[in-house]
Amino acid sequence: MNREAEIRADMNAAEGAAQAPLATTSAAVIQGNAPSALDELSRLDADVLILVDLVADASRRVELIERPALFAAFREKAAAVPIPKAHELLEDADRQMDSTYNRAPGTVSFVPPKTKNREEREANRLKVPTLRDQREAFTRRELLRGLLEGRLAETAQALERENAAAEAAEAQEAPEPREITEAYFNQVVDTALARDCGVANLTSWDEKEYFHYRPLLSASYARILSAKNNPAEMICDLVREHSRIYPRPVTIGTFQEEPFNLKPEELQELMQSFPKDPKKSDIKFTTSSLGTVFLYSNKYLEDDYADFLAQYLDVDQVMSP
Repeated sequence: MNREAEIRADMNAAEGAAQAPLATTSAAVIQGNAPSALDELSRLDADVLILVDLVADASRRVELIERPALFAAFREKAAAVPIPKAHELLEDADRQMDSTYNRAPGTVSFVPPKTKNREEREANRLKVPTLRDQREAFTRRELLRGLLEGRLAETAQALERENAAAEAAEAQEAPEPREITEAYFNQVVDTALARDCGVANLTSWDEKEYFHYRPLLSASYARILSAKNNPAEMICDLVREHSRIYPRPVTIGTFQEEPFNLKPEELQELMQSFPKDPKKSDIKFTTSSLGTVFLYSNKYLEDDYADFLAQYLDVDQVMSP
């Protein structure tokens, strides 16, 4: 068995082991194929799931969602949506996993499309799950598992109470849409953040609060998007992050690509403005021997070291065998 086959076997084995507890949970929830109160999420859990889906939808479009917009969307959707059944959620999660991994329903082995040449590989490219697809599918499944674990631990007494409430509700006419208050919305947001459901928030340079879904949109990319209305702040944030964390300078050409899309004349104007602004005067530039311009922050990178890194990244690293 070659190394690639060993890695694939390890991945399939790990996925199968991870799916075993979920299968047990699913069976416990819908044992006997009979409806029960345990097959229904709590109202708060169902609303957390609605919130997660709204944020994930925005992140899937590579967009942030601001708090007021999220509240408006949540209030509209949560007001009339019934509480979902646990077995339906689990079945949807399994279908997503099957679709993502291009496999037969109920199996755990990833079956990649067979290709004979480069043209076929390109044609089948969209059939192969990306890391982004995998993160979304796995995160969804783990989120549902976490929401259901507490429900499975309920006592028989609680089950009887919920069954009685369900029967009473069925005897009544369709309920009026719920009124979603901002205080309740804040509770749902706080619960989603505390449970680490993949939802994250950040405050932009202009003190606006945005939300994003981490499996689909990283914190670094979210910060860039939060400053789209201020190119100077967007550049400074990325340059400082690279100088502080990696550390390395950033080529000026980076800001002519997605998601920045700045024109050369815009970049030149911004670079000329940095030394005049005390809050941005730490942003400096250096050039390699090839003339490539790099930006860095002298808060985190000394000038000589930035010069060295620019030369290494643009010339020495490329020419090294």
